[in-house]
Amino acid sequence: METKPAIKNMNKPAYLVFLLTGIIFLILKDFSQVLIFWGLALVFNPLNNNTSFKKRPLYQQLWLYIHLCVTIVLIVLLLMGK
Repeated sequence: METKPAIKNMNKPAYLVFLLTGIIFLILKDFSQVLIFWGLALVFNPLNNNTSFKKRPLYQQLWLYIHLCVTIVLIVLLLMGK
């Protein structure tokens, strides 16, 4: 009996680490670091990569849109000097 090598998806742990690191920097009020870590967290999509975005449940789409909107708001605030 042959066994297939286990392929581990590192997206969920990486997403969680970047998101939590961003939250820590948010508590420390270092907003430029929050922007960097939350922006990088989006690269590591924690959801099923085999499902296209349009076929995902609404709550998953909303989660990613909200995450993106928060990141964009941080970019704008930092560019405005707030």
